[in-house]
Amino acid sequence: MGEFLLFLSVTPVPMIKLREYQKSTIETLKKGFSMSHRRQVLCLPTGAGKTVIFSEMVRRATMKGTRCLVVTDRIELFDQTFHALGRIGNEPEMIRAESKNVDVDALLHVAMVETLSRRKKLISELKPDLIVIDEAHKGNFTKIIEAFPDAYVIGATATPVGKHFYEYYTNIVQPIDIPDLQQLGFLSQVRAYQMQDKFDDLKTSRGDFTDESLLLHFDRTNIYAGMIEKWKEKSLDRKTLVFNCNIEHAEKTHQKFLEAGINSAVITSNTEKHERKRILEAYRSGSIAVLNNCGILTTGFDDPTIETIVMNRATKSLPLWLQCCGRGSRISEGKEDFMILDFGGNHDRHGLWNEPREWKLEKPKRKRAAEMAAPVKECKSCGAMMLLSARECPICGHIHEVEKYEKKGVLVEVGMKSELKGRRLSSLSIEELIHLQRVKRLKAALVWRVMRSRGEQELKEYGFKMQYSQGWLWRQKKEINNSKFVDYEI
Repeated sequence: MGEFLLFLSVTPVPMIKLREYQKSTIETLKKGFSMSHRRQVLCLPTGAGKTVIFSEMVRRATMKGTRCLVVTDRIELFDQTFHALGRIGNEPEMIRAESKNVDVDALLHVAMVETLSRRKKLISELKPDLIVIDEAHKGNFTKIIEAFPDAYVIGATATPVGKHFYEYYTNIVQPIDIPDLQQLGFLSQVRAYQMQDKFDDLKTSRGDFTDESLLLHFDRTNIYAGMIEKWKEKSLDRKTLVFNCNIEHAEKTHQKFLEAGINSAVITSNTEKHERKRILEAYRSGSIAVLNNCGILTTGFDDPTIETIVMNRATKSLPLWLQCCGRGSRISEGKEDFMILDFGGNHDRHGLWNEPREWKLEKPKRKRAAEMAAPVKECKSCGAMMLLSARECPICGHIHEVEKYEKKGVLVEVGMKSELKGRRLSSLSIEELIHLQRVKRLKAALVWRVMRSRGEQELKEYGFKMQYSQGWLWRQKKEINNSKFVDYEI
């Protein structure tokens, strides 16, 4: 154990300059290992430098003779990680589908997870002391953890959601969050817009909307036309990355951009490797204005010059929402901010991309606290998304008047409206429940139970009308399934 931790005291190489929070992150991970946390989550938002941190840790480890294994799951991530390690002085041995005669005695291996999992003999020969898992929120890495039970593990991710986290890891290191990185100038400021629509036709399977129902909803002439129109209105001449529902939707959206005279391209899992490389190079160079994809560029794709993210889909997945939006958050010379155009109502489900979130390694009783989004609203002046509780729009500076409960007169405040007599609690509107609470005919705790029973959206509306704090709303959400009440007559 002592020899393993010695690598953390090695001086960084001159070619890489760590930010202060990156330095402290390494020290925190060191402390976690010394406290017998063999598996730790490194939680940092997109653009905060997860690869920089674990690359530096691997460099220090290999200099001390520690055997390291870095695992990823996608070819773009593989290449990015391989070259990142090489840039800081490491000489990794590659393990990918075409790799032959792997040197098992090398101090550093970088592997594709599926390739390594299939090579049972190679697994038996490798003896890593430290394993780094890139994009650890994906559950397919657990087979590697189980294959090397004695190794120390760092699971790097921006979104530690999933049961494999609390089942396999014992400590989480989250040194900084998106708002802090924006304030320090390490992430771009954001302007977000949500196009209003109804999504009650979407069906759910395995925790997210089904591809079939998403395509039925979004594959409509008026939806395509509206998306192109809003993109032209808000983001014309801005380099754009579009996230679509599935392959068919991505290809159709690409065609709609072409028909509108926009230089567009599309990448899906059906795109040949050489063609994918050509398209990405053209997009990075700026010769392609709009790049459509579905599920390919959500993680590990780094192009700091992206100026607009189009969420041309709906999702129940908070990690997917954050990962997609994060593709536009990196800073670049001449880039003042980036824009999110949300056509899937995702702000209503997940809140602002850059709201503070505290992640925990625990089995959620009902819903993970990090997934409980603060309610949002649309600025009445510029249309940008902002916190429901905020008065000043962070984009245009418009001051919103605080909406207060409208009193109907002194008599109303001291007595109960006669038309409410004989009504059951379940039949009362939010305004009627608020009235009965204010005239002390109903206790607040009872009204809260009634509102919790009606679901999150009505609970938010009630809290807003009562001017309750965000803390109150979060506490109520945690008890949303504990909402039994006697439905008696008033």
